[in-house]
Amino acid sequence: MTTERPLLIGTVTLDYLHEGPIGRALPPAALQWGGVIHNVACAMAARGSDPLFLTAEYTGDLAPAVDAHLAAHGVERIALPAPTPLPLFEAQLVDGSVIDMHFVGQAALDLLTPELLGARPELFDQASVIVSGTDSHPATLAWLCATARERGIPFWLLSADPTEVHKLVPDGEQATFVSLNARELSLWAGTELPGLPGLPHGSDLSDLSAHEAIAAARKLVDSDGHVLVTLGAQGSVLVPGDGGALLHQPAPTVNGQPLTVGAGDILFACLLAARLAPTPWAEALREAAALTTAYLTTPTYAALRP
Repeated sequence: MTTERPLLIGTVTLDYLHEGPIGRALPPAALQWGGVIHNVACAMAARGSDPLFLTAEYTGDLAPAVDAHLAAHGVERIALPAPTPLPLFEAQLVDGSVIDMHFVGQAALDLLTPELLGARPELFDQASVIVSGTDSHPATLAWLCATARERGIPFWLLSADPTEVHKLVPDGEQATFVSLNARELSLWAGTELPGLPGLPHGSDLSDLSAHEAIAAARKLVDSDGHVLVTLGAQGSVLVPGDGGALLHQPAPTVNGQPLTVGAGDILFACLLAARLAPTPWAEALREAAALTTAYLTTPTYAALRP
């Protein structure tokens, strides 16, 4: 009997993060492995979820280092026959937040076409969930949505960047779960959404059901789906697609202060790992938030291990 496992589709990137403008970097600077679905894969592996990561076939001197890095974090990768250089992501940081960026290597994602992925149906037949990000090609995302639906398994979609919000409902196809931040939700809705009112822990959220931001979020998924909207210092809100009760999770804190810089990919990964356990939504979100706090305090995947 074959064990079902999470199937992730995306890319690894080489990230160059620094202070100062793009092209005129200032210290401190860091060179590290990245890519939103790469980050999800490493975090899920740390949680014991045993993800299988599908990428293009990287060329160049750094290609062997990719496999060594992923193996060190317990991630199994399958390189599909689509040769491409390893993508490079350069970003300017201010107080830990990306304010400008430059990405070279979109081909590593665009080459993962429905035709290429469809040539390996056994990988999808053995999947417990399909996972991707909005940095993938919209035709691929639409195909992944349909493929998950045909197999009766969830499709989890992570918003990778505010410039990619047009892919949140690719070709009219809806994911089972979507995670995005408040700015991305406003951009997708095409209007400036009013901020949510104060959300103290344990507060009654019934009055927010008709809030413009909540109504916009529900349009991202069907009635069986969920949307996670991250709100910076206000934490996050889980929105059921069926109009059910909202679930609020306060922001992580360090020394009693809420963190406004989050790690949405880590929160996404830990929430998915908990749901696969399976863990009820409220408990899974609490666990994911606690693990994200641990990661932000000690930013290594080892901080996520049981």
